[in-house]
Amino acid sequence: MNGTFLLLAMGLCLVALGFMVIPLLCAPRCEENPSRRATNLAVHRDRVRELEQDMTAGLLTGAQHDNALADLERELLDSGAVGSDERQVAQGRGSARVPLVAAWVSISLLPFMAIGLYLTVGHAEEVFGTQLPAGPPASVSEAEPPSEAALQREFQHLAQQLQGRLAQDPTHLGSWVLLGRTLVFLDDLPAAERAFREAMRHGGDRDPGLLTRYADVLAERQGGLAGEPQRLIERALTLDPDHVQALWLAGTLALQQNSPDEARNHWQRLLVLLPPESPEAEVIRGNLGQLDQADGSPLDGVPARSET
Repeated sequence: MNGTFLLLAMGLCLVALGFMVIPLLCAPRCEENPSRRATNLAVHRDRVRELEQDMTAGLLTGAQHDNALADLERELLDSGAVGSDERQVAQGRGSARVPLVAAWVSISLLPFMAIGLYLTVGHAEEVFGTQLPAGPPASVSEAEPPSEAALQREFQHLAQQLQGRLAQDPTHLGSWVLLGRTLVFLDDLPAAERAFREAMRHGGDRDPGLLTRYADVLAERQGGLAGEPQRLIERALTLDPDHVQALWLAGTLALQQNSPDEARNHWQRLLVLLPPESPEAEVIRGNLGQLDQADGSPLDGVPARSET
């Protein structure tokens, strides 16, 4: 690809040079007109010859011949044809050299000017760069996913940074939320609970997503959704009745409290919100199917477990 481009570029450059140089070389050179000096001298000799013939024939006296000859010589000198003609010949020779000089200048400079212009505004790095062979690069391997230990170190470092930031600004809600999520990943649930509790104090209690996340952490710590997690879930549904995670936890809580009808209501509402082909929808359809088998009643408006 690179070689083809370079050959094509050189060919186009030669064509451009041809369009410029050939007319210059073939331009008609300044032809030197017949010398005015030679013409004047020829006329002068003819007139002198005529004077001599007239004097021989007796038409002119010697004095008249001398006077007429002096007048002819004066006319030849006063005409200025000799000096003017020499200047025109010199100018003609100089003009004849102009096309040749222009042609050589074009041949010498045009290729370099074209290359400089391309390097300035073109994509030379794509042309002159080394072309990699087709297929996957031999020296560049696919990036391997980080190991679990590397992720642990990265999240521990992030947690330390967040703690340092919160030491300077303990009212920053986003930092408390991010710290809580980071600690959940690090499986430090007591510290995550404290971070989410601080987030609640600084405005997080108005976010249904944060309320349900905090409820989930508390439920995992105490082994169930009763108590404070239940209050958090109810508040999240008050703020957003269609919050997916809150409906999921509310159905689970109702099932734990032996309220299958309430669980069915929450999960039926949730099933409408989930994408039909999503794994979450499949799980909810399975839960509803188990409820149907438990009480032996059909589920109105709820599709059965999808066959895949």
